[in-house]
Amino acid sequence: MARLLKEARLQERSARARLRVRHHPYWRSISEGRHLGYYKGPRGGSWVARFLCSRDGTYLAKALGNADDQYPSDGHQVLSWTEALDRALAWFEIVASGQGRPDRYTVGDALDDYLAAFTGKSAEKTRHTIERHIRPVLGDRLVCELSTAELRQFQMTLATRRSVYRANRNGVATPRPDVGDSARRGKANANRIFTPLKAALNRAFNDGKVPDDTAWRRVKPFPKVSVARIRYFTGSEISALLGAADPWFRVVMQAALFTGARWSELYPMKVRDVDHMSGTVLFPETKGGRPRYIHLTDDGMRFFRSQCAGKLPSDHLFLNQHGRPFGPSHQIRPMTEACLKAKIDPAGFHILRHTYGSTLAMAGVPLAVIAEALGHADERITRKHYAHLSPSYVRDAVRAGLGNLGVFRQLPPPLVQVAG
Repeated sequence: MARLLKEARLQERSARARLRVRHHPYWRSISEGRHLGYYKGPRGGSWVARFLCSRDGTYLAKALGNADDQYPSDGHQVLSWTEALDRALAWFEIVASGQGRPDRYTVGDALDDYLAAFTGKSAEKTRHTIERHIRPVLGDRLVCELSTAELRQFQMTLATRRSVYRANRNGVATPRPDVGDSARRGKANANRIFTPLKAALNRAFNDGKVPDDTAWRRVKPFPKVSVARIRYFTGSEISALLGAADPWFRVVMQAALFTGARWSELYPMKVRDVDHMSGTVLFPETKGGRPRYIHLTDDGMRFFRSQCAGKLPSDHLFLNQHGRPFGPSHQIRPMTEACLKAKIDPAGFHILRHTYGSTLAMAGVPLAVIAEALGHADERITRKHYAHLSPSYVRDAVRAGLGNLGVFRQLPPPLVQVAG
């Protein structure tokens, strides 16, 4: 015999107040296979709806909002019984029409819903990641049929695949920077790509469009791969790089060393972004989403004055070898070629930014100042990358305490036995 659902009175606030706290909701039947529930938690109550799927006999659930137990209803986040019922009925119609059924809901649908509601500062980057790496592989897969093994295989494929690099002007493929660290970087890249996929699937589960999240909840990111490995150029390497770079690209490298700016902040710069009176440059659009002013040294100010000479305020400050503005990825090839000519291990343009931050840290500039100059949203980011370079009490105390142990001293050269 099927177990009968024991229903509770949920319409009145006083009746809900007499219910005891428990881990599963109290349900009221709306129609066959459709229920509106009230979850009584230790911090208050909330509404939840569930729909019985005839295909496999499982329930599809959706959180509706908080109950008006302690605060009056606002029709959005806090709902009365009537408002929760109306919202549940509307959701039941969506599910019954097939739009929210797990047997028809694909990974592509989940990605679309996630992007439609995405409000982060990196929306375009997230969309690019999804369209390039996730949708071509998993877009047509039904979410309800995803398995943990399949998702782990997808994650491992991302971590172990080889990156595609363009050939240079001579038709020779450019070497990948930091080849010895490729395994760690591959896993870190897989974690970054897998993050929006997991976020989209979690949203689908929280919205009640899939009944279970076990398949992707079991897939964990690769551990200990996002270690800060900061490389910076020494003074001799900077001189060699600037001497090896083409003149049209050398000036952009110099600008990066004077400002610590990202490529995405430098290449769209206009002449009007340089303030000659205050000795600052403005980056109107940054990764953090807010404008940033950079204070220049005397040498930096003389450099930017020379770049602005004879140009209109609306002109681009930097142009490529053809006299046209740079694009989002036009720094990759000339930076690699400059490293090869200078006989330096290949490095990305971003290392110039690390050189700026590292130089400030080793000069004893407070990390809070470095964070402001680099545009970090949180000083913890700056500390993670540059704290080990800053003068510190611990470092000075260790060196003073150990002194000279005599472990390393000049030893006589080894004897060479000559055959008789």
